[in-house]
Amino acid sequence: MGWLLTTSVCAGAQFANSEISDRFISAADFDSMILEKAIIIGAKRSLSAEEIRMNYPKSRSRFSELMQALLQNPYTHLDNNYSETSVGSSGFQKARQAYLSAAAEAIERAFEYPDNFYPLFIKDNSDRILSFHSEIRIEKDGTIKVSEFISVYNGNGSNGSVNDDIQRGIVRDFPTRYLKPDGLWTRTGFHLNAVLKNGAPEPYISEALYNGSRIMIGRKDLLLPEGKYDYRIDYETRRQLIFHPDKDEFYWNVNGNGWVFSADSISCSILFPDQSRIFEWNCYTGIQGSTEKECSGMLENDRSILFWGKRRFESREGLTVAASIKKGVLLPPGKADNFIDLVLSNYIIPVLLLLFSGLFLFYYRTWKRRGRDPLKGTIYPQFEPPPAFSPADTGYLLEQQFGSHLFAATLVDAAVHRQLEIDVNKKGKIFPVTEYRFNKPELEGKKETQNMPADRYGFNIEDIYGETASKGTYNSKLKTLNTKLEESLKSRFLIRSGRKNSFKGMFVLNKGYLWLGAAILVLAIILAFIFNTAYFSLPLVYFSIMMIILMIIVQLVFSRIMSAYTEEGRNITDHIEGFRIYLKEAEQNIYNQLTPPEKTLDLFEKYLPYAIALKVENEWASKFDKMLQDAIAGGYKPAYFHTGSNFGRSFTMSDLSKSISSGLTGTISSASTPPSSSSGGSGGGGSSGGGGGGGGGGGW
Repeated sequence: MGWLLTTSVCAGAQFANSEISDRFISAADFDSMILEKAIIIGAKRSLSAEEIRMNYPKSRSRFSELMQALLQNPYTHLDNNYSETSVGSSGFQKARQAYLSAAAEAIERAFEYPDNFYPLFIKDNSDRILSFHSEIRIEKDGTIKVSEFISVYNGNGSNGSVNDDIQRGIVRDFPTRYLKPDGLWTRTGFHLNAVLKNGAPEPYISEALYNGSRIMIGRKDLLLPEGKYDYRIDYETRRQLIFHPDKDEFYWNVNGNGWVFSADSISCSILFPDQSRIFEWNCYTGIQGSTEKECSGMLENDRSILFWGKRRFESREGLTVAASIKKGVLLPPGKADNFIDLVLSNYIIPVLLLLFSGLFLFYYRTWKRRGRDPLKGTIYPQFEPPPAFSPADTGYLLEQQFGSHLFAATLVDAAVHRQLEIDVNKKGKIFPVTEYRFNKPELEGKKETQNMPADRYGFNIEDIYGETASKGTYNSKLKTLNTKLEESLKSRFLIRSGRKNSFKGMFVLNKGYLWLGAAILVLAIILAFIFNTAYFSLPLVYFSIMMIILMIIVQLVFSRIMSAYTEEGRNITDHIEGFRIYLKEAEQNIYNQLTPPEKTLDLFEKYLPYAIALKVENEWASKFDKMLQDAIAGGYKPAYFHTGSNFGRSFTMSDLSKSISSGLTGTISSASTPPSSSSGGSGGGGSSGGGGGGGGGGGW
C-alpha cells in the first residue's frame, strides 16, 4: 500500500517553477526527498516513519510554497542551461542530476527550522483510520463477498487530539435499507462471517439499527492500550447490483460517509465473475452528495479493477466507486424475489391495504346481517303525525339520535297544550341576551289545560316551573330534564342489549360494532406514524394519508348506515317522513286532491312543535304568514308565549318559529352544557455516498 500513499501525497500543490524543470524533476521526486529527510529528523524526536508519512500531507502545501521560493533563482539558471535538452537525450541524466542537487540543497535549507512545518513533527494522538482497504468479490448469483482491512491508531487523547473514541475497539455500521428513486425502500442482506484483530478472532457485539446492522468489535471489560490495530471484517450482502437495460453495475460506498474518524488512505479492489469485462468505471470522494473526484481507478485485468483516493479523508468523507460490465454474466433477482422485497421493505403498503380491506369487509358483512333496513315504502304526504307520537318521538325516530331541538319542541308542545307558559325578555342594554322563563300557566279566564299522557314529555313538566334559560348560562335543572327526555326516548324506541323497551323498540344503532372499526383505524394511524417516522418517504407518506382518509370515510359511512329499523319502525318512519313533507311543502295545490286540513291558527300551533322536532319550522310558519299577520293586526297573541315590552312592536308572530327553534334550541343547548373543567391555557452522474454498502463507524 506504500505506493498508494505516494500517489496520494503527490496530488495537489506542485514544487517546480517552470515547464522546463518539470521535464527533469517531478513532484514525486520532491515528496520522496522531503520525506526521506523528514523521517531522519522525526526519528530524533521519537516519531516513526509511518507517523511522518501520515502527517506529511498536512504540511505539504507549506513545503510547496517554500520550495518555489528557494528554487526560483537556481532553477532559472538551470532552465537557461538545459532548455534545449530533451527527455532521452545524451545530456538528460546530467541535467536531471543538476536539478536534483539544487532541490536537495533547498530541502536542507528548509529543514534548518523544522518546527516551521507544523504538524509534521507533532505526534497526533487522535484516534483515526490509517488505512481502509476493501476487497470485494462479486458472484454470478449477485452475492457480494467483502473483506474490509481497517488499520486504526488508538491515541491517548492528549496534545489537542480531535477525539479519543476508541476505548475497547471500533464500531462498524452497515446499512441494509435504501430509498430508491421511485420513493420505495429496498432491503439488502447482511451476513457477518468473521471479525479479526491483528490476525486473530476478536469478540464482537451485533446490534440491529432501524436501517441496518451495527458491529461493536472488542470486549466490554477490556480497554485497548495506545497503538496501532489491524482489523478485518468479512461479510456477505445481496441485492447491491443495479441491472440497467444495457449493462449491469456495481455502485458501492467503500467506507461510507458515517465515520467519525479521518482516514489517511482509502482504497478497494473489485473482482467480477469469470467472463466479465469491465468497460465503464468512475469514482467520487467527499461528503454525502459530493461529486468531487479526488480518486483514481486502474484496471488490473478484464474483470478486476483497483480504486484509491488521492488525498486524506476527513471525518464524514468517503470514497464511492462504480464499475459496469456487459449483461449476461450476472443473474438478476426474479420477479418473486423483487415482490417479496417490495412487500417486506415497504410493509406499510400491504398492512394498510389489509387493514382497509378488513375494515370494509367487516362493516359490509355486519351491515348486511345487522344494519340493513327493511325496504322503504312509498312516501306520500301525511296530514297528521303517527297516533300517540309526541313531537320528540317523531324527531328522535326520524334521525335516530337526540338533539336539544327535541327538548325545545317538547317545551313548546307543553305550552301549546296549556301545560306551560313561556315568557321571553331581553336582559342587558349593551349586549342584550334573550332570557326564557318557564312558568305555570294561569288558568283563570283561560282555556283549561289539556290532559296529556304521563310519558309524552319524558319528565314531569311541573319540574321546569320557575326555571330560566339564557344563552351562555348553565342551568343544572334543565340539564337534568334534558337528560331525562333523552333517556325516555331511548327507553321507548332504541333496542339495547339487556334492556326492555317501555313502548316498542323500533330501531337499533349497532354502535358496538363501530368500536372494532375504530380500533382498526387507530391501529392503522399508529403503524403509519411509526413506519413513516423511521423510514420517511414522501410517496409512502402520501399513500398512508390516502389510505387513512379512505378508512375514515368507511368508518363515517357505516357509522351512518349501521343503525337499522324494525319492520314497524320503518313503517312509522315512512309515516313521519310523509308528515314532514306536508309540514315543509309550501304549494297548497299539491294537496288539493288529498283533502288536507283547513289552515287555521289552531292548526299552526298544534303542529309547530312537530315542525321544530322535524327541523322544518320556518317552512311551516311561512305557510301561515298572511294569516298570522292579519291575526296579529287584530290583536292576536298566543296565550302561552309572552314577550316583554323591550322587544318592541316590531316583534311579530312571524318571529315565533325562529325565536323558538333557533333561540330557544340554542339556549337549551347552552344551558345544558356544563363549563369546562380545564384550568385554561393557550455514469458520471453519481456522488459520494450514492451507492450501496458504506455506512460508517467509530469507536467504543
